[in-house]
Amino acid sequence: MRKIKKSAAYGAAALGLALAGVAMTAPSAAAAGSGNYIGFTNNGWFLVDTCYHWKSSATPDSCDYAKPKGTDWRVEIPGDAQGVKVEVTVAAQIGGGNVSPQITDLSRGHCYALSGYTFDPKITEKDC
Repeated sequence: MRKIKKSAAYGAAALGLALAGVAMTAPSAAAAGSGNYIGFTNNGWFLVDTCYHWKSSATPDSCDYAKPKGTDWRVEIPGDAQGVKVEVTVAAQIGGGNVSPQITDLSRGHCYALSGYTFDPKITEKDC
């Protein structure tokens, strides 16, 4: 019985050291980002897709799909991004203007609210 307790204690200690080593050497996810983000709130009567095309960044482009009314979402701005092209696509929209925001300043966060209907979507900037 004493050998089992001793083995269990050594095993727990080894596991603890292994986990601590991983925690100390793992890169921080926040270190790669700028701390700023692009956020959306869908108050419109439609589903919406948003895609982010980062310029001069190692971060791959990404999209958020089919966000329904009442949904909030955001994407962190990569620290190495020199620009971004944001595409906002309203599902089943047949014509109408582009509601994609034009973002040129990546040194701060940007938040937007979507509203309206499929045939007449609107986007307004809001406080983050």
